[in-house]
Amino acid sequence: MSMEDLKEQGVLLPEEEWGAHNLKTTSPQLADALLFIIAIIGCVMVYYGDGNKWTWIGIVIFFLAFFSIIWLNDRAVKKQRERFREERSENK
Repeated sequence: MSMEDLKEQGVLLPEEEWGAHNLKTTSPQLADALLFIIAIIGCVMVYYGDGNKWTWIGIVIFFLAFFSIIWLNDRAVKKQRERFREERSENK
């Protein structure tokens, strides 16, 4: 996608706000890394479970870790959006 496409879709901040926001991540990086490792362990369990109970346990572990990662990162996006709103109101 080009910059023009992103501007038309309203994805980008207005140009006057570029560089005016704190871009430090709000995503808990250690939790993301641990959940990623747990998801990989679940995948390995599925592979080596050979269709038995360890396969199903691995599937459950994988999906729990997968949806936990999604939930954590969605929460981080909401925090970042709220921070931008606060910074906008402070700068006005």
